[in-house]
Amino acid sequence: MKRIFVIIALGVVGFFVYTITLLQYTYVTSLASIFESKVVLYVLAGFFWFLALGIVIRVLLKPTYAYNKSYWILIIVLNPILGVFLYYIFARDFQTRKFWKTRPLIAQKAFLALEEITDIDYKSYEYGDIFKFIKATTNRAIYKDDTYVEILDNGDNFFPRLIEELNKAKDYIFMEFYIIKNDNIGKKILDILRLKALQGLEVYLIYDHFGSNKHLHRKYMLSLKSAGVKIGVFDPQTISIFNSNVNFRNHRKAIVIDGIIGFVGGINLGDEYNHQDPKFGFWRDTHVLIKGNGVTSVQNVFVKDWYYVTGNVLDKPLDKTKLDFPGFFSVIESGPDFESGLIKDVYLKMIVRAKKTLKLVTPYLIIEPELMAAIKIAAKSGVEIELLLPGKHDYFTVGYATQSYYEQLLLIGVKIYEYQDTFVHSKILIIDNKVASVGSVNLDPRSFHLNFEVTCIFENDAVNDLVKSFKNDITKSKQIDLKEWQKRGILKRIIQGWFNLFSPMF
Repeated sequence: MKRIFVIIALGVVGFFVYTITLLQYTYVTSLASIFESKVVLYVLAGFFWFLALGIVIRVLLKPTYAYNKSYWILIIVLNPILGVFLYYIFARDFQTRKFWKTRPLIAQKAFLALEEITDIDYKSYEYGDIFKFIKATTNRAIYKDDTYVEILDNGDNFFPRLIEELNKAKDYIFMEFYIIKNDNIGKKILDILRLKALQGLEVYLIYDHFGSNKHLHRKYMLSLKSAGVKIGVFDPQTISIFNSNVNFRNHRKAIVIDGIIGFVGGINLGDEYNHQDPKFGFWRDTHVLIKGNGVTSVQNVFVKDWYYVTGNVLDKPLDKTKLDFPGFFSVIESGPDFESGLIKDVYLKMIVRAKKTLKLVTPYLIIEPELMAAIKIAAKSGVEIELLLPGKHDYFTVGYATQSYYEQLLLIGVKIYEYQDTFVHSKILIIDNKVASVGSVNLDPRSFHLNFEVTCIFENDAVNDLVKSFKNDITKSKQIDLKEWQKRGILKRIIQGWFNLFSPMF
């Protein structure tokens, strides 16, 4: 029996090698018609095949799951020349070795020393184990009974509140967004920053180059700098085989005003987030306002990012105001530098910890095996799982990839709702209606591994407001029925399956 199995296995491998060899021969033959000299062709092809072999070996040696490796090996084997270019542009690891010289404080995780030192008896609280896990995993501070949290649904609540707090600023303003635009709401906010800088306040602004550069007018940004606004651009990116960071972006949205007020969430600085986009109209999103001791951790995230961008350390006083607001609060970050996967680990902990309910809101759903396993365990343990997704997607590719996961989720009892008003951009996780996360994190590999992200985890009265908001969203949503979904056309299934195949790359 073993011999038969070995013979069959060798036959399959041999057939695969023969097929690939034949494919490459055909590929080289087709290229031969382009080059006059076959010597040049063979040298060039040999060079790229050598690089391709090196990349395949490098990918195989990575201590990651097979699904993270297979599609790159497939691309490189099928087309070594194109595969090499795509890999060097989009798939190289984040370069951290240089940080020990250029950004030693990040490499040494020195900014964690700024976190509040607390002594909490986690065993005395129902969900204390979650916050104990956060502390052990991230070394971020856990705040108890001293941090106020307020839910701000949508831009029409967020922007007026932000403008109000910015106008009251007296000392300094820290602001970072993935997307900043010089449109109506963008200029309204940025004009306040310019005015505050002219009044003598210290104003610092960070934007991500990939997310914002195409939306910004050079003269307007120069006018901000002339007024005294200090601007940092996160990883200026060009598509080049020499730029190793083209695939990594600062997706955070965080603001600190005078060390007293903090904002974290999913809303960027642009008109569409204020319901002024002709394509989407109403844009569903969520931010949180923070007051009290927990603002310290939001400020620490910005201070670290400013150091990342400029190499300079901001030394501003950390406000230690303690507000009487019962419950736990924590700010956690993740990124490809030295915090890769931290938020994902916390999410997995929260999902498997759920006893009764699990509510998830995300615009992009690309489920990694660990996350799917955690959801299945929760579902089979009797947890009621509700998933809110967009009824209309901003990117059709991700929309099809998201829908490709519907059937396996529906089969295990997950309730899926598509928001019918339009696009939902909130990033929310709630367990048992008691503990919640609101931040910049999507449920996809890019957010968990490639982007720089931030989120707030809290267990307090603000969770009740978040639950009410979720229930209200459900009333405006269409529930996906398993039997009806299984009747969808074969073409739609093929398209969804195709984008699912490459979904880890999104």
